[in-house]
Amino acid sequence: MKKSLRPLKNKLVLLSTFILLALACEDKKVNCDLYTGRGNLISSELITEYTKETFEILIGVYGFDPSEFDIQNDVKIYKVIYESLGAKGEPTQLSGAIYVPQLNTKKPMPTLKISHYTITQRDAVASVSPNVSPQSILGSMQGYFAIYSDGIGYGVSVTQASYVNKQASAISGIDLLRASKEFACENNIELNDQLFTTGYSAGGYGTMAFHQIIEEEYSDEFNITANSPGAGPYSLYEMAMRIFNDNVYTTPYYLGFALWGYMLATGDNDALNRWVRPQYRDAIFTMYDGTYAGDEIDNALNDTMSVLLEPQFLADFLGDGEVEFKNYLKNNSFIYGDWKPNAPIHFMHGEKDKTVFHFLMKLGADELISKGANNIKTTSYPGDHGGAAADCMINSIKWFNTMKQ
Repeated sequence: MKKSLRPLKNKLVLLSTFILLALACEDKKVNCDLYTGRGNLISSELITEYTKETFEILIGVYGFDPSEFDIQNDVKIYKVIYESLGAKGEPTQLSGAIYVPQLNTKKPMPTLKISHYTITQRDAVASVSPNVSPQSILGSMQGYFAIYSDGIGYGVSVTQASYVNKQASAISGIDLLRASKEFACENNIELNDQLFTTGYSAGGYGTMAFHQIIEEEYSDEFNITANSPGAGPYSLYEMAMRIFNDNVYTTPYYLGFALWGYMLATGDNDALNRWVRPQYRDAIFTMYDGTYAGDEIDNALNDTMSVLLEPQFLADFLGDGEVEFKNYLKNNSFIYGDWKPNAPIHFMHGEKDKTVFHFLMKLGADELISKGANNIKTTSYPGDHGGAAADCMINSIKWFNTMKQ
């Protein structure tokens, strides 16, 4: 007896329908590969979660008063690896951390980009220890989608660390901002259009670089909402002049790092031989490799400039010489050139700061105002470089809160 083919046909119809539905669903999937090359998110990994109770403990550890804060949510913190550029413009991979607020009511969040202060050890970064970034903690616990780039030479980066170089400081953050868009897409996180940026010390420099380069080169892609730099060296040239004129600088590892950064950026490998006395050259050549702490480098150098540096270099710099180096410092500062920031800036600084001098804040603000910037504020707090840090960090976020949507 001949078997009926109807059951088989029915199965084929059902299978065809299933395949078509599956393909239709596939077509509706959101493509989160927003970037190729720079800014492409390579990987993300949950590293820890902070509860509201954890934040209260951390705030106390930082020396902040918990009663000053409105802790709104728990936060999940992810390590991310993304594509970017190294100090010499070569393709490389960088790492960073993304702090994701766990909101009780889902809504689009503003992005808070944090530039890190001076570090010399490769693992002293947020992707390894998330609590090294107080501003990321303070922002994310109040509903900001906070992003922190480890930077060139830190975290997973295998290249040599860069320092106070405008392009290098900006690019690592811009590419993390791109990668964070892919991360948010992949994890169904809604972001609004607000972009706040802040940082302290070298982070104050980094946030200014991030702001300027975005407005000058990436304005079709991103818009800064507001910037609050704290205690940054806004004119490298004026800071160097002050250090060399004073002759004593109690944290010489900052200076050594800046000299090293110049050599790395320009390829002028003989610079340290011309500038630094022989007994201190090895320390600068070898100790910025990501394994030494700042105080260890300080102990290997000398805080008296006439002892640390070659007399001819000092004479030339304080006179009419060293034109190429001076131009490099000016080109990597924020008071020279034509940049007139569009987004508001609120500078904050400690009145007794002898590490990154207080006068640099007024100088930076006055120069930008003279170029036509009309939304510039300055606030001074009691204390030196370390003593004013808490006030600057706390009040930066409070200022952002007045604009936050």
